[in-house]
Amino acid sequence: MILFVTGQYAAAQYIHPLLKKWEYGDKQCPTYKLVATGNSIKYWKENEVRYDSVSNKNSLIIKKYLSDINPKLIVLSASGDEELEYLFILEAKKLGIKTANFIDTWTNYKNRYIYNGKDIYPDVVLSINKQCTKEMIKDGIPLDIIQEIGQPYLEEICKKIPPLGKNILLPLQPIALTRGNSLGYNEKDFLHLTLTTLKKIRKVSEIHITAHSNNNLDALNKDNIKVEEGQGIMDIKNAHTILGMFSMQMIVGYLWGRKVASVQPKLKGEDPSPLSRWNLVPRIVTRQELIHFMNLKIVKDTSPQRDLLIRQLHGSVDRLDNFCTQKSISI
Repeated sequence: MILFVTGQYAAAQYIHPLLKKWEYGDKQCPTYKLVATGNSIKYWKENEVRYDSVSNKNSLIIKKYLSDINPKLIVLSASGDEELEYLFILEAKKLGIKTANFIDTWTNYKNRYIYNGKDIYPDVVLSINKQCTKEMIKDGIPLDIIQEIGQPYLEEICKKIPPLGKNILLPLQPIALTRGNSLGYNEKDFLHLTLTTLKKIRKVSEIHITAHSNNNLDALNKDNIKVEEGQGIMDIKNAHTILGMFSMQMIVGYLWGRKVASVQPKLKGEDPSPLSRWNLVPRIVTRQELIHFMNLKIVKDTSPQRDLLIRQLHGSVDRLDNFCTQKSISI
């Protein structure tokens, strides 16, 4: 028995390609269960995937649940803000159950492993690639527990890349809620810089602003700003340009050859966007920089750096499959 625990929408996306492979593949599907919490519930409902809920998030309930299903391996997301994930790791350690959690994007590594002021690690941390591993080690995550697996969701969506869309996409993130003032800016600062600039050089009808599920739509829809609930991958399909902060939509857009920039006014500290941190896309802090970027020709990105990143994703589902099935047999 393998137990999967997901906390965020992107975490559910990461796991789903493996579950689909097991369901529709040739070989016999391993026995597994899925526990969902947080925003991952929305994804599983949208895709009609059954999951268990743990309504009372305390150690006794989780201990009983684990004792009842008796998993050999628990694979969890590493959201950093979902208590259920930490509680499962802590109870699994007491019961001698092996745990592994996965990194689904290249940012905010160390904070994912701090719970009540203490470092809480699983037995294995599943990294995306060498760059991810390098950055995690720099952040203080022990090398001996890291294993490179990939990113199954990104591998899956890069198998068939859609043509450029017609919109300029501005995907929002709940920065004020999750990061406070630590970055030097929040989603309102981002909107102010992008909208005041774009409205002077582009048609308003071309601009599509989407909210994260944790954003307050009522608070954002003021001063004639129209913010819509995000439609996931469809928003990226319909875009030719993506202006964001450090969201997964930007990464997908980059892999799909869209014109992407990271807009981070008044940034303090290390850049949380892997794309701009690695100099794959520009980081924009002023109106003049944004005007220059928007005046660049819209063409599909075919750079060697982009192709290399896509190649590094190849085999992600198979590697995750091998990890899960070998662990479930050998533990």
